[in-house]
Amino acid sequence: MVSKKLFDLDANTLRIRDVARVLRYGTKYSTIFFSDEHVLRAEAGQYLMVWVVGDDEIPLSVSHIEDNGLCGVTVKGVGRTTEALCSISEGSKLGIRGPFGRGYKIKGKKPLLVAGGIGVASIRLLAIKMIKLKVFPTLVVGTRNMHENIFHNEFLDLDRNGLLRYIPVADDGSLGEKVLASEKVEGLVKVERFDQLYGCGPEKMLYSIFNIALRERMQVQLSLERYMKCAIGICGQCSLDDSGLLVCEDGPVFGN
Repeated sequence: MVSKKLFDLDANTLRIRDVARVLRYGTKYSTIFFSDEHVLRAEAGQYLMVWVVGDDEIPLSVSHIEDNGLCGVTVKGVGRTTEALCSISEGSKLGIRGPFGRGYKIKGKKPLLVAGGIGVASIRLLAIKMIKLKVFPTLVVGTRNMHENIFHNEFLDLDRNGLLRYIPVADDGSLGEKVLASEKVEGLVKVERFDQLYGCGPEKMLYSIFNIALRERMQVQLSLERYMKCAIGICGQCSLDDSGLLVCEDGPVFGN
C-alpha cells in the first residue's frame, strides 16, 4: 500500500530530544515535556511516534503545547514501553517523529468535548486551543475513578475562571455523577444544542456518542485508535476494515 498523501520529510525524521520536565500523576500516568519546533505547530488531535532507548516506538497524542516553547505527551503505563515512558526522568533522551495525521477542526461557538480515560490527552489540547480562540467549550471527562482523572485540578481552575464548563463523571461515583460519559452526553443534548461534538476515548464510548450525534443531527469529530507502525500510510497496519481509510493519515480524527 502506498501513501495517498505527501508528508513532511523533516517531521518524519527521527529526532532525539532531551526530556525537560516530567509531571507524574500517581504511578500510572506521566506527561513528558521536551522542545521541538515541529511539534509546536501541531494541531490538537495529531500524534507523535515516540521512542525510548531499548523499547518500541509507539503513537502518543500531543497533549501540551506551552507558551514557554515546551511540548508534551501524556502516557498511561500499561505495558513495557508505556511503563518505560512513565518512569522516564528529566535529562533522559527521547526519540520522536511527527506530528502526523489529521487533527480536530475547531468549528462553531458552542462545542461539546467528551474524553474517556487517557483519551483526555488530545481533548485537553483541543480545549486549550479553543479557549485561546475565545471559544467556550463544555467538557465531559469520564474515568473509572477519581484517581484516573489526571487533569481534574487544571480543568477545575479553568471552569472557575469562566473559560470552560467542566463536567467530571466516574464509573464508581467518586467524582461527579456515577454515570458513563456517554450517558452524561445523552442528558446534555436533551436540554442544550451544541454546534459540534468532539470525542476521544474507548471505542464503546465513541460508538455511543456517534449514535447520539447522528440522532441529534450534530456534526461530530472522533479520534480513533488503532495499531500504528509507520505513521505515513505505507504499512497498512491501521486500515479501517474494507474502507481503505488509514487511521495514521486519514485520521486519527474522523468526522461525519
